Amino acid sequence: MKYQVLLRGENFELHWEGKIKNLGFFTTRLVKADSVEEAENKAVQLIKNDKWLQSALVVKSEYSPMIYMEEISQVKWWKHLGGKGFTFWDMEDE
Repeated sequence: MKYQVLLRGENFELHWEGKIKNLGFFTTRLVKADSVEEAENKAVQLIKNDKWLQSALVVKSEYSPMIYMEEISQVKWWKHLGGKGFTFWDMEDE
């Protein structure tokens, strides 16, 4: 089965526009899986393995980054698995 998984990340301390910022994000990933639980795990793993995100992370952060599944739905088709991109917000503004 194919799933579209919306994830929310919190407390990602990143090198951002020349500064260090504590950011949250939303992102969607597309995965093939046999169950909802497997789809969630695969989507989270894609985020953990994202090379851009890993390169921007502060190595010794004071925050504990967390990833939460916001929404998951089964989909019939799409062109590419995975997905990329993030919509960030500043955690300091909350």
